Amino acid sequence: MTRLYPAALLLLSVVALGCDTTATQPESEVIVEAYLQGGAPMDTIQLTRSVGVDDAYSPREAAVTGATVEVRRLTDDGTPTKTIAFEETEAGLYAPRPSPPPTVRPRTSYELSVSTPDGTEVTATTTVPDTISIVETENEAVVYQGPDQPAFTITPPQSARDGQTVLVLTTTSLRDFSNPDSALRKQLTPFYEESYNPEEDSIEAFRTTSSGILNEANFSRDEAGRITTQLPWISVAFYGPNESAVHVIDDNLYDLVRSQQAQSPGGQGGLGPGEIPNVIEYVEGGTGVFGSYVRATREVSIQRPPDEPS
Repeated sequence: MTRLYPAALLLLSVVALGCDTTATQPESEVIVEAYLQGGAPMDTIQLTRSVGVDDAYSPREAAVTGATVEVRRLTDDGTPTKTIAFEETEAGLYAPRPSPPPTVRPRTSYELSVSTPDGTEVTATTTVPDTISIVETENEAVVYQGPDQPAFTITPPQSARDGQTVLVLTTTSLRDFSNPDSALRKQLTPFYEESYNPEEDSIEAFRTTSSGILNEANFSRDEAGRITTQLPWISVAFYGPNESAVHVIDDNLYDLVRSQQAQSPGGQGGLGPGEIPNVIEYVEGGTGVFGSYVRATREVSIQRPPDEPS
């Protein structure tokens, strides 16, 4: 079964859980996992192979080693203008060779090229969204599920998606995660406290949580086109100091996330037991994700309701 294992970024946690992009293809495929953040250094790329439905998946055992990996920056007409070579730093993990790594340019297209030792050629392209900035923050210190919610106003990003802007909000706890799990558990908000099973879950997995996709129905615009969106309570897992991030994602991530959400159990697709969604992805010669995004962050404080025991 193919699974997309996200990097430290939990932006796509809604994609990674239970996602299978090769259910109808019995042959093993190269799985790409790569994210470019506009305005940030180019990050690593992970390459693995899909395994059979009845086989255990281990990223290390499934690693694609010895591949030639390049990312090419493209001009507006699609002509390569600069090539960034990657080298394998550990099994299946490839890092940009320049040190320090180049900065990812917003509103720029990049092409991934992978050649494996067995002759498999894998390609994918992403166009990095326009940069955003948070120009106003409301309710930076609030009571959880109180009358006021943190709200962020961002500059209007330019988008080619039929004029529609979609956002993803994430919240990362700033608590000290070197503390015992038992102490951290006491700081979980009710929904996540009920979901947490210490025998099966790592509490670190709750550190960053996501809103999923938010579309035009979830935010407002002013006359200048600036967007204001509230932080959904579902994306807050811990009381106390948190970092909230507003993300604008590219078409690759947008289609991957929305198709997985629509077809997963509990989503609009209403899949029955045992059914596996076929998500939309744009990796040629393999599967996975080569996507991009931009983000802006603010710190907020989420306080425990006074009537809730600590």
